Amino acid sequence: MKKDKELTFIRDKDISLDSAVTFKNVSFFYEKERPCLKNISFDIKRGEFISIIGHNGSGKSTLSKLIDGILAQNEGDIYIFGVKMQDNNAIQLRKDIALVFQNPDSQFIGATCRDDIAFGLENMQVKQEDMEEIIDDCLRKVGMEEYKDAEPANLSGGQKQRIAIASALARKPKILILDEASAMLDPKGKKEIEDIIFERKKEDKDLTIINITHEIDETINSDRVLVLSKGNLVMSDTPNKVFSNDEFLTSIHLSLPFDHLLVKELNKLGYEIEYDDHEGLIEKICR
Repeated sequence: MKKDKELTFIRDKDISLDSAVTFKNVSFFYEKERPCLKNISFDIKRGEFISIIGHNGSGKSTLSKLIDGILAQNEGDIYIFGVKMQDNNAIQLRKDIALVFQNPDSQFIGATCRDDIAFGLENMQVKQEDMEEIIDDCLRKVGMEEYKDAEPANLSGGQKQRIAIASALARKPKILILDEASAMLDPKGKKEIEDIIFERKKEDKDLTIINITHEIDETINSDRVLVLSKGNLVMSDTPNKVFSNDEFLTSIHLSLPFDHLLVKELNKLGYEIEYDDHEGLIEKICR
């Protein structure tokens, strides 16, 4: 038993101390002849805000489930904070990870919003006297204090997703994965969720956020963008460098964010504008 415990938390000396998630030659397939992910390698640093994009069927959601240990890779190795994920330690490693799905209904368990958040805290063996303060704090962070005793089924899509995020934040994860978390929301709901996540990132600079999305405009404030195509990792760079490859992105059925499309059209009209960030672009246009 002691040997198993030691194996569980041995850190690989070849993995950087500031690494949060590392994939080494990872492949996953439901059928051997049709791999879903093919020989994927990347490293995500602690505190990074990473966006993962790709067309439908590119392997984005499968990637999120591999990081969270819901699925097990067929080939290669996955490391969480330098510790190799194995059968005997997956549950322990998952305690540092929270995953928010596209459809919040698929992850609701409690009869009320309070019960749903409390369920995760009970699994973490949080003391009963500390729970109410944590629940209230998380509901406040997502602007849902007045819905503490509401039934999730009676909430709007945006409200449900807020509760799902509150449940995730209550666990105080070191890695937060958003798997198409705003896909079912209207523009107002998308903006609200985006604001909540960025506010949380300001509060905890060590929080690693992995945003899996098909909404290209959600990626422009990321530290890096990983691009998947047909199960392959085809690009990994800053948003500016990724979206400067517009012809390649078009070839794999991806578009540019609105800001980059606007700059491209302005350049065609003779305005020499380079894109830095959204605020910078507005300032340059106002000049």
